[in-house]
Amino acid sequence: MPSPEARADVFEPLRPMRDAWLRVVRAPTRRAVVALVALALVTASLVGRQGTDRSRIAAVLGVILTFGAAAVWSRRRERRLRSTKWVVSELIAVEQPDVAGRLSRALTLFDESGNARQAGTSLPLARLHVERSVSDVSVEQLRRGAKRTAARWLATGVTLGLAALVVTALDPFAIIEGANVLFARGGVAPLTGTWVEDTDVRARPPEYLHLDEGRVRAARVELPRGTLLTVRGAPTHRGRQLLLTDGHTEVPFVDDGSGKVVARWALGDSVNLGVVARFGDVIIEEASTLAVVSIADRAPDVKLEGAPKRIALAGEVEVTEIPLRYEVTDDHGLREVHLVLRSGSREERRVLAKLDGETRSDRGGHVLRATDTFIKKSNAPVDILVEAKDNDAVTGPKWGASPAITLVPPSVGEPEARRVEALKKLRDALVDRLAWRLEKPVPPAGEPRKHYVAELVQGAEADMDLMDSVLGASYAGLRVPGRLQAMFRAQSRKLDDAVRAHARAPSAASLAALTKQNERFVLVVDAALRGFGAKDTRDVAKRLVEVAEDLASELGFLAQSEARKAKASPRRVEHIDAALSILTGSATAMKRLGSLGRDIGGAVDAALVRVERSRKAVDLVHSELAARDLVARLRQPDASFGSQGSGHRAGGESGGARGVMGEGDEMSEEEQAFNEASRDLDQLIGDHAKQKGETEAAVSGASPEELRSFAEEAKKHAEAVREATAGLPSVGGGSDSWTSKGAAAREHAEQMARSLEQGSPADAVQSGKSGLAALEEARRQVRSDRFSRFGFGGEAEAERRIDDAKRKLEPELRWTEEKLEAMKKRAAERASGQLHQSGEGEQKLAERMGKLAERGKEKGALPAPALDSLESAERAARDAARALRELSAEKGVSKQAEAQRLLEAAREALGDEGQSDPPRGDDGPTDMGHADIPKADAHKGPEEFRRRVIQGLGQPSAGRLKDAVRRYAEGLLR
Repeated sequence: MPSPEARADVFEPLRPMRDAWLRVVRAPTRRAVVALVALALVTASLVGRQGTDRSRIAAVLGVILTFGAAAVWSRRRERRLRSTKWVVSELIAVEQPDVAGRLSRALTLFDESGNARQAGTSLPLARLHVERSVSDVSVEQLRRGAKRTAARWLATGVTLGLAALVVTALDPFAIIEGANVLFARGGVAPLTGTWVEDTDVRARPPEYLHLDEGRVRAARVELPRGTLLTVRGAPTHRGRQLLLTDGHTEVPFVDDGSGKVVARWALGDSVNLGVVARFGDVIIEEASTLAVVSIADRAPDVKLEGAPKRIALAGEVEVTEIPLRYEVTDDHGLREVHLVLRSGSREERRVLAKLDGETRSDRGGHVLRATDTFIKKSNAPVDILVEAKDNDAVTGPKWGASPAITLVPPSVGEPEARRVEALKKLRDALVDRLAWRLEKPVPPAGEPRKHYVAELVQGAEADMDLMDSVLGASYAGLRVPGRLQAMFRAQSRKLDDAVRAHARAPSAASLAALTKQNERFVLVVDAALRGFGAKDTRDVAKRLVEVAEDLASELGFLAQSEARKAKASPRRVEHIDAALSILTGSATAMKRLGSLGRDIGGAVDAALVRVERSRKAVDLVHSELAARDLVARLRQPDASFGSQGSGHRAGGESGGARGVMGEGDEMSEEEQAFNEASRDLDQLIGDHAKQKGETEAAVSGASPEELRSFAEEAKKHAEAVREATAGLPSVGGGSDSWTSKGAAAREHAEQMARSLEQGSPADAVQSGKSGLAALEEARRQVRSDRFSRFGFGGEAEAERRIDDAKRKLEPELRWTEEKLEAMKKRAAERASGQLHQSGEGEQKLAERMGKLAERGKEKGALPAPALDSLESAERAARDAARALRELSAEKGVSKQAEAQRLLEAAREALGDEGQSDPPRGDDGPTDMGHADIPKADAHKGPEEFRRRVIQGLGQPSAGRLKDAVRRYAEGLLR
């Protein structure tokens, strides 16, 4: 076997030819491969620039495949170049096919390792044959072939390179962006870029703040929530999708028509804003950002004087009024202020102020009475708060609330029990005084009689003082009814007369009269006491029905939860404990209301014992049944023993099964006289009001011709009235500003103009006077603002506008007044017969007033204040009758109005329940009297209501609540 050196010698003549070919072809080939790789990278960048996952994967795979293909091709090429057959067949055969054929046949004598392929072959001869064939190869021809191959590779490389350069030259930044996108992680490219130049950022605050638009220059800025940010600039590269983003929300830039792009951002929470370019799912950020701190509109700050605190309505010092003073401030503006009352699940809201949204602070007051309907209906503690709403138009109005003042109401029945105990005290004092008078005979004249009279008068004065304190006191918001007070005072007056008569001339007869009157007074008080005891017990029981029903319902829910093995709600447990506490306290209070109260109170205690016993035994079903039984018992608050439906009711304070006065009892002579006088007074008031209305209609009635003539002539004056106040504001800026009073004056003037156009001179005069009064108040407010450190700077202009309006309005008012007086004078002349007839009717009513007063004095049926008012009304009615008969219409109408007012004062002296008791049916009072059917023209519509409110607002006012009253009235008009 020949050595390796011998084998290598066989192929050695071919290596120079291969090396020569490679020296020519290698460089162009490499350049073509490099150009191909460059073109592949450029193409991959453009494909990956689309930013989608699919395009990025395709770009990466393309690059990998290109590099892989180049590497595989290079490796295979190197392997072929080392192959003798490839050199002969691919290099020599292309240029010299004959020589290549001979050389190929010569080389068939050898295998790849250089050994003889067949045994017996002479290696020297075979080598010689190969050498001769190699010597026939022309190196020059091989070189020319190599150059042609190199040229082809060069052309390919140049073509690929030019393609890569052209694509890159068209948009070189696109190649960089594409490469940046390919290396993105989490949708964000690693390198930043500059997308917008000459950036201009402007901030426009929300409209309700009334602030001007400004330019943002700093990298960090604080702006109100809802501000509109406008970012404008020139794009550095066209064709990119530019966005304004905070990392979550994206707002696109759009062309503004001037070669720039603009994006607008509505500020919500605090953000870091930046400009990005989006390529599919990938963004390339800009290096600089804008940090914007959002300043939220704060909720109003509400302060309630004295809050938080607890007030017991039935404490040692009885509370009848709860004064509330509040102060509200907001950073931008207020809309409403509400008084909020909450008790358990109940809530009631009352508007304290309606503002214009510009006012940043408001203060005011409100007096809440212990007799308020919400408080009286609340058995649980009542939370009193003041809440204010701002004018935030971005996220919606926000409410601010003050700390709470908690009212702890008395137990249900506690006020009634206190009132009954006070009446017991009065009755017992009168009984003791009666006993003293029965036991003390009239002593003989001298020092004993003087001492007797002094003690008699002193005792009577003590009784009267006690009665005044009982009748004037408030029992946790509850008082003795006015009707009963009037009856007591009438009896006390008669008793006082008897005491004075006996003190002047002590005798057995005067003592008997005194004793009899004392007995009557005791009987009246005792009857009232018995009536209150039974009536209040029934009222309290009915009020407790709702509490007991709530207790039963909550126990039922707990029983269902227990059956489902569910956890009991703490809220329901709290409601049950609260209901039990209310019922326990109410049962104790009812026991102080007399025998019926003790009966019902004992029944409540027994039911609560059953409820608690079953509850402790975790037997909620039976606990609920006990509560349901209590509900049924409270719905029928009658005595447990006694006749049913007989008209008498068990329970009384002093020995009788009696109920409310008038229910089953025969009324006393005093009560009958009082009720009769009360009915007569009501009838008299109605008759006199009718007579007064007829007189006014006769005096003020104008003929149709006069009204048409007045309306026609008044049109131009109506326009003059409107022009007079055209310079005044139409909407006020708060109740304590001149603009509010100026707006009221303008509204009065508009009402005057409408009245003139409608032919109503009386209403026009009233509205005109109210308008002038409002202008005067506006002038005073302007002058007050001028000397205040909070002056608005336009006081001089405001005063000029007010004076101008007043100067133009006064002559229009004088013209209207003159027309009205002329119409009244002509109406009185036409109605002379009617006036004489009205005078006769007024005289008859005056006589009825006198007879009623005499009857009230004789029987002691009316209290002194009612008698005084009735006598004054009689004198005013006689003066009115005289004036009407003398055809003095204005004086007659004025005296009639005075008489009517005095009659109503007499009825008020009888109390809120001064009207006589109506007959009662099964379901309550039944009205058996005459009822007039109202006529169509008696309807007073919203326009009439608006007119009356406007007139009221125009009157000068004073007092600490005038602003609250004005705001409430302005709210009604809205």
